[in-house]
Amino acid sequence: MNHIDSLTVHEYLEKLAAPDFPGPASGSAAATVAAMAAALLEMSCKVTIRKGCENIPISLKHIEDVRNQCLALATDDMKTLAVVVKAAKLKADYPDEHEEAMKNATNTLASVVKNCEEILTGVDQFFHLSDKRVIGELAGSANMAETAAASAKHGVKVNLSLIQDEFFKENVWNIVRESYQNSNEMKQRIERSINRY
Repeated sequence: MNHIDSLTVHEYLEKLAAPDFPGPASGSAAATVAAMAAALLEMSCKVTIRKGCENIPISLKHIEDVRNQCLALATDDMKTLAVVVKAAKLKADYPDEHEEAMKNATNTLASVVKNCEEILTGVDQFFHLSDKRVIGELAGSANMAETAAASAKHGVKVNLSLIQDEFFKENVWNIVRESYQNSNEMKQRIERSINRY
C-alpha cells in the first residue's frame, strides 16, 4: 500500500477515482485538502516575513507540523479503511475486531477535523498582519480547511452510526462537533475580514 506522499498528484487522483480497496477515499481526500490548506497558510506567512514583518503571531514550525500530520492522516485513513473493509467481512464472527477497526477509522477522521481547526486558528490569528498580496491565499486556506473539516465530520457521523460503544460515540462526537463549530465560526470571521478589502 502506497503512502500518499509517494504518489504524484495524477497517481493519487487515479487511485481516488478507482473503486479498489485498500485505497484512498473521502477521509484521505479531506486530509490531503487540509494539508494543502496548511501549506497555503505556511506560504502566506513566509511571504509576509520576506516583506519585512517578522513578528507573526503563529509558529511556522507548528504550521509545518500540521501540514505533515494532515498528509500522514491521508495515508492513515487509507490504511484504517482497509482494516475496516477486512473486518466487515468477518463481522458476524469477530464483532469486537470490527468495532475496533471502526473506532480507529473514526479517530483518524476526528484528527483531520482537529487539524483543520488548527489551520483556521492560524489564519484567524495571522490574517490582520499578512501582506496584502496573500489575502487570496489565506482565503483559499480558510475555505479549504473548513471544507475538509466538514467532510471529515460527516465521515465521523457515518462511522459512529456503525459503532456500538455509546461512551466512545458521545465523547468523539462532542469533540468533533465543538471543533467543527469553532472552525466554521473562524471561517465566517475570516470571510467578513476579506470582504472589507
